[in-house]
Amino acid sequence: MDNGLKYWLALSRLKGLERFPIGGLLARLGAPEGIFSESGPALEGFSADFARSVRAFKDWAWVDKELRAIDDSGARVATYSGAEYPPALKDIHDPPPLLYLKGPGYDYSAPAVAIIGTRRPTHYGLRMSEALAKELAAMGLTIVSGMARGCDMAAHKGALAAGGFTAAVLGTGVDVPYPPESVRLYEEIIEKGLVVSEMPMRSAPLPQNFPRRNRIISGLCAGVLVIEAPLRSGSLMTARLALDYNREVCALPGQVTSNKSAGTNRLIKDGAALIECATDVLDALSIPYSRKEEEEPVKKPQLNKEEVLIWKALGIDPLHIDNIIEETGLTVSKASALLLEMELKGLIKQEAGKRFLRSH
Repeated sequence: MDNGLKYWLALSRLKGLERFPIGGLLARLGAPEGIFSESGPALEGFSADFARSVRAFKDWAWVDKELRAIDDSGARVATYSGAEYPPALKDIHDPPPLLYLKGPGYDYSAPAVAIIGTRRPTHYGLRMSEALAKELAAMGLTIVSGMARGCDMAAHKGALAAGGFTAAVLGTGVDVPYPPESVRLYEEIIEKGLVVSEMPMRSAPLPQNFPRRNRIISGLCAGVLVIEAPLRSGSLMTARLALDYNREVCALPGQVTSNKSAGTNRLIKDGAALIECATDVLDALSIPYSRKEEEEPVKKPQLNKEEVLIWKALGIDPLHIDNIIEETGLTVSKASALLLEMELKGLIKQEAGKRFLRSH
């Protein structure tokens, strides 16, 4: 472990640090080792609280404990002046002095997009979050999200399903999976992607941690795609931060009667790019791509007249078999047989409670 890291950890604990851009602070005072050895005139021009916290810092026992925790958990730390610190984060006005990391190295040359949304999405929101993440990851984009319930987790899963790279920015320590049901996803991301946090090791999921986490999500990316969000949500906060950082904001349109799409629809009215497919995201972020027009289209199984009735009745939201029968006029036995056959063909999917939806 780099001996200089202890000074970075100490620096991150100073009260009032957030008032000063870390790049400007280091330019004036040098490396953290120098900050803690300087006195008097060197700290002139800084707030009294900050100068006092530098001179009074004595919590070296916490630093030693933190170093051991980092080592024990297999984590590492990227400092602002280190090679592994994300270059994109240096463009924002309030970057963290350091980041805790777990997982393989980050390819910073690949464009990154954040895919975020409400923790209580509709089936449409979950499906679109996963599908868009899967397509964009397959195109070589890094998918960044916050590993929260709902759209965030779906985005990570989509990126991993495509064999792509995903980064989860946590509002906890990198050694604290949250929410609890995300443990398996957390472990897969550590194996194939990257878990990121500015919070010290063992940090619990306190409410005040998540708004600060959102600026890192925005700062890491060329743009932010909001899948579903009510008018008051953390996702809209992340979108506002993205605008502050001169990042693109994109949004998926939703039903005008849905509270969960009120925020995304408002973003579009205010000028966010309207997204219907993965290539819309690439266009919005000015990322070049080649249209594979020569490729032979995937052939779908032909549908008979009765299957067409079912296909038209279904959409992206699950529909109960009773509603399918009502809309198609088919008998119970006939509808059941057709649904099974269409499921075997891969055209539809069945969810709990005899509810069906299109598989693509």
